[in-house]
Amino acid sequence: MQRRPPMSNRTGYRLVKLGEMLLTLAEDALAPLGVKAKHIHVMETLLAYDGLSQQDVSRMLGIDPNVLVGLIDDLEARGFAERRRNPEDRRRHLVHVTDAGRAAVEQSRTLLGAAEDGFFAVLDEDQRDVLRDASERLLTAHRPDWAETDC
Repeated sequence: MQRRPPMSNRTGYRLVKLGEMLLTLAEDALAPLGVKAKHIHVMETLLAYDGLSQQDVSRMLGIDPNVLVGLIDDLEARGFAERRRNPEDRRRHLVHVTDAGRAAVEQSRTLLGAAEDGFFAVLDEDQRDVLRDASERLLTAHRPDWAETDC
């Protein structure tokens, strides 16, 4: 007999479980590219806001600076990103996505789009719109910086 976890009636619990499922789905979809969702998240941010420092990316994405250094090291090792000295402040580095990184991001958009389409296929377009709107309202209400950026 299959039983649901005791907290399964809580909306927050359900959202966490859906988030876990979507992260696993994303990781599986991105595996052929040799990257993880967090790598794509960093590269998408770097592409959206050209000329960011590691500190800027860390603050914007809420990633611990030490963790971000490792992510950027991974991206550099794969040839997807490079650090360049900031011409205005030689003590700082700006991080840029390379052509290979841009190609990986383009491929990831296709892979992630297909994975999400499959996951959300049980919902019709109106239901997807409601979910998008509700999640937008919650994020805007509880993360004030959400409304200030396009991430």
